[in-house]
Amino acid sequence: MLREFRRIVVSRTDRIGDVVLSLPVFASLKQCFAGSELIALVSDYTSDVASSFHAIDEVAAYDPSESFLTTVRRFRQLRADAILFLFPRFRLAAAAFVARIPVRVGTAYRWYSFLHNRKVYEHRKDSVKSEAEYNLSLAGALGCSAKVYDAKLEIDREALKGAKKFLVENGIGRFIAVHPGSGGSAADWSRENFRRLCSGIVSTAGVKIVVTGSAQDSEICAFVCGGNAGCINAAGAFSMREFIALLSLADSFVSNSTGPIHLAAAVGTHVVGLYPNNKPMTPVRWAPLTDRKVILTPADGSDELNKVSVEDVLHSLERLSVVKPA
Repeated sequence: MLREFRRIVVSRTDRIGDVVLSLPVFASLKQCFAGSELIALVSDYTSDVASSFHAIDEVAAYDPSESFLTTVRRFRQLRADAILFLFPRFRLAAAAFVARIPVRVGTAYRWYSFLHNRKVYEHRKDSVKSEAEYNLSLAGALGCSAKVYDAKLEIDREALKGAKKFLVENGIGRFIAVHPGSGGSAADWSRENFRRLCSGIVSTAGVKIVVTGSAQDSEICAFVCGGNAGCINAAGAFSMREFIALLSLADSFVSNSTGPIHLAAAVGTHVVGLYPNNKPMTPVRWAPLTDRKVILTPADGSDELNKVSVEDVLHSLERLSVVKPA
């Protein structure tokens, strides 16, 4: 018989894609412990992602610049019976220990793993399965054997209005979203290739392109559009909730291995992802959780993404029935 927990904290304080690939943990825990409250401890940047998932009852935004004692007080205020560290960090493990959270689940392979009283003996660096699977192993340490691969995000109504307003104001009907940056999370396809891709889509398919990114990506997004009238530079144009809503309206989404590809998959949009082959960044571990995807890697087993051609990506969009061949 499973032990009951009143409140379970799941800590994932890194980036967007990591948080999305952690959502099945919440869905699985909710199935195993229906009466428990599930709290997501995430960075402020990803808090709107976490709050868009139905199985999360509460979101606690973590500030890494706060003092250690502040983090301890935060953990005490959460009144948790258990905490799962999906993204191991000494500071958080130590704060949970000092705050006396009774059950602390984490990896067995860090020098501070003595702070975890339920350990998972698994090396993620081997990258032999999905990050979602690695995350679910920690849920298993609470006795939860369910594996619910649900990562579907809910769309905020006001954010959807904002996204639709942007499309109307820019004369956009059908469109493909293209995201040329990666924030350094993986190897990148060149900006020149993204530019040729956008030009090819507009000329052969007749649909418009919305090039997305943060405000800091404005220059690369402008380059990718290259003055093409069918291409809209939307860098920095949306809040996180509006961005999620925009992706739900796209015919397809194309990007490097980066967080937004996971957001697009989580709202049901077709995705084409460009991935390197090396273990830390392999699609075996980091592909989005969807059947509506095409993942492209260099055929020679290297990490030189520019060995994936523009034609390869166009053909992938054809396979998804998003772009029709000329």
